[in-house]
Amino acid sequence: MLEPLKVIGGQESYFTGKLETYLRAKGIAYQNVPFTMETLQEAASHTGFMQIPQVVCADGSWLVDTTLIIDYLDDRYPEPVTSPTDPAARFIALLLEDYADEWMWRPAMHYRWSFESSSDLMSAWLAEHLPDMAISPEEKKAFWLARQRGTFVDGDGVSDETRAAVESSYRHALTALEAIFQHRDYILGDRPTQADFGFMGPMFRHFFCDPEPARIMRETAPAVHEWVARMWNLRPRRFSSAAQIEALPADIGYLLEPVLSAYLPYLAANQAAVIAQQPQVSYHALGVNWTEPAKPYRLWCLDQLRKRYRVLTGASKSSIADLVGSEHLDRLLSTGPTGHCDHLFGALPYGASEAARPVFSSWGSRGDSGDS
Repeated sequence: MLEPLKVIGGQESYFTGKLETYLRAKGIAYQNVPFTMETLQEAASHTGFMQIPQVVCADGSWLVDTTLIIDYLDDRYPEPVTSPTDPAARFIALLLEDYADEWMWRPAMHYRWSFESSSDLMSAWLAEHLPDMAISPEEKKAFWLARQRGTFVDGDGVSDETRAAVESSYRHALTALEAIFQHRDYILGDRPTQADFGFMGPMFRHFFCDPEPARIMRETAPAVHEWVARMWNLRPRRFSSAAQIEALPADIGYLLEPVLSAYLPYLAANQAAVIAQQPQVSYHALGVNWTEPAKPYRLWCLDQLRKRYRVLTGASKSSIADLVGSEHLDRLLSTGPTGHCDHLFGALPYGASEAARPVFSSWGSRGDSGDS
């Protein structure tokens, strides 16, 4: 039997929840290693990233960034299949994963750190579990509250002007997914895909658990509430014999609407800002104006989407265009530069004996957006 993977993460973590759901669904044995400043520093010495989750393999090599980790493990654990066999459906699964990872991050952090019911709980949790500070417990709690809210809410474009739009992204996702789960168990068909694992990031450890978004989910989207539990309870036997996803479902368009109208235009604006070495990006989406830090990592995300889109056949691109009813996706992904942020990641895995990598200090420069 293979030695279990070691997952350095946290039980409250957006991306640790995403990764654990995938590992459980695939039947990949793993051991949780709670993150501390010591474990984060050790991880950073191998990968260059001070973030969670990170994975230590049996041979001592390291994996980082949940999208890359899942892609890497899928090659090594091909069964049960969790990626659509249809190329167009596979691309949409990856696009939805990226949207859930990056665009849904802001409402997840807003609901956690803007609402006292959750910010009080989480700042106390961080103060208890990251004790490497020579100050009182109350001072630690105040530090973490100010740090998280300042970085991930006030410092990430959430304001009086944008707050309603931030919350609308969550409610739109609930409405779209609630309709989908009236007809099937997973987002694209009878088995989970990258889209499901991606949406488990925000939906599980944040929206399902934090008091205010959990109340909204229970009251307005009980099928989504049920889906979160179903995803967490996944094991290979529960879907290994299910039909493969060989086509795009016709009802996925509503879930994709903000991906096309808000997220992809944002990625284009962020690209321009990063390439121009501007510290901030300003853009218009969801009816409001936004200003937030420019993020090299999200330019890397756009690069990956472009690379995957450009290898699709004309028939696959046509089936996507027929579904979304918009040429905007093709215009954005068929043109534009790639490669500006290839330096963020080397080829996985990172060897145990490799020289220490430079540590990225800005959360917007890193994979998986930081966390918590």
